Amino acid sequence: MASPRPQTVQKKKETKDPYSANTRDKAQAAKDYIERKYSKLKKNEQARNEDWDELKKTMEDLNLSSNEQEMIKKKIMHREAELMRKRRQKVTVFDFEPIKIIGKGAFGEVRVVRHKASGEVYAMKKLNKTEMLYKNQVQHVKAERNVLATVENPWIVELKYSFQDEKNLYLVMEYLAGGDLMTLLIRKNILSEAEAKFYIAECILAIESIHNMNYIHRDIKPDNILIDNKGHIKISDFGLSKMAEITPNNEVLDKLEEDARHRQKIEQRSEFRRNRKLAYSTVGTPDYIAPEVFSRTGYSEIVDWWSIGVILYEMLVGYPPFYAEKPADICHKILSWQKYFVIPKDARLSPQATDLIRRLVCEAPIRLGGGGAIEIKSHPFFNGIDWKNLRNIVAPFMPQLSSDVDTSNFDQFEETEPFYPPQSKKRSRKDPHFVGYTFKRDDELQRNGIVTAMEELEEVKTILGKS
Repeated sequence: MASPRPQTVQKKKETKDPYSANTRDKAQAAKDYIERKYSKLKKNEQARNEDWDELKKTMEDLNLSSNEQEMIKKKIMHREAELMRKRRQKVTVFDFEPIKIIGKGAFGEVRVVRHKASGEVYAMKKLNKTEMLYKNQVQHVKAERNVLATVENPWIVELKYSFQDEKNLYLVMEYLAGGDLMTLLIRKNILSEAEAKFYIAECILAIESIHNMNYIHRDIKPDNILIDNKGHIKISDFGLSKMAEITPNNEVLDKLEEDARHRQKIEQRSEFRRNRKLAYSTVGTPDYIAPEVFSRTGYSEIVDWWSIGVILYEMLVGYPPFYAEKPADICHKILSWQKYFVIPKDARLSPQATDLIRRLVCEAPIRLGGGGAIEIKSHPFFNGIDWKNLRNIVAPFMPQLSSDVDTSNFDQFEETEPFYPPQSKKRSRKDPHFVGYTFKRDDELQRNGIVTAMEELEEVKTILGKS
């Protein structure tokens, strides 16, 4: 009997995805933008219909004639047409006058500029698109733009405009002429506990407000804590921020590795505290990052509280607790922090300051802040702090400014390329990587004509005693 013929196993033909990952990303970005836009339009239409109904009722309550009602409607339509005209006006780099470069990085520069039409002074961050794409920084710049565009928060640097051209992305923000906290530490070296208490208290309120927005900053460090013209702080640089639902990922480490390739060569130094400025000419220092970020085992918003503990240590001791020449050595020290973390006796910290630092620079499960900022605010170190009025008191150090374009609290940089790009008569194509990037703060704050008219009529009702 012949043996049965072996069954032929048909190998399933693999279907090759005809679209690249880049194409799929562009399509998803476009889809997300359309969905957001449609949702916003739908909500606006619904709100507009409700406003018209309320306005009609208000006019009837005032017994206005049909002619009077028609005049009010025409006035509303005129106001809204004017608003739409302003919204359609495209913002470009040519709307600004360059003043001075105050910062440079791997992806671009920060420059003080003046808005030609209004005369207002701003800080403009310019980012090279090609560099951003090549180094996988697209999501970081989108994250920063989205955070800044969705909030009105006295503790966060305010975004005025965001726009783009063929080569660059632009973020135009309020200009804080007081510099940053690192500049202050370079000048003062060591702060008194009273001075440190003020700045750390303001940082706590700032971070609390960020966490209340369901964001984790993840990159809290003195360089990202800016000082306004009255000496109070605001948080900047949200490129590494994340929504509070955190999962383990490599983004922070990838950014540090990328930054490390751009670190400037620095000289050997025997004592850190005498060379703080030299040490911080480097880019992307990981000194302030919590160990659970490096371990990639998942983390929560309390990584920001670790950073605050490290900053408080540096303010009072004169250097960060895990300082080393190389970023890799800093990372190693942070991962083995129990072995390297020491508060020197010659720093002569108070028991309250020592305890607060130890309760922030510690294991995540027992770190203060796990139950909210109230845990930190209640610590004895902050006795006497008026948390509700902190931003209204006189700051320990008031920036001495000669004009609205004073840049003396920032490093000086040479011009390397023209501020204005060459003008092209060809119409630029939309960049699919940055769909929906444009933002104008003034447009977001404009009231629609119906609401304005209702407010005016309500005043009339009050005067006539009909409210």
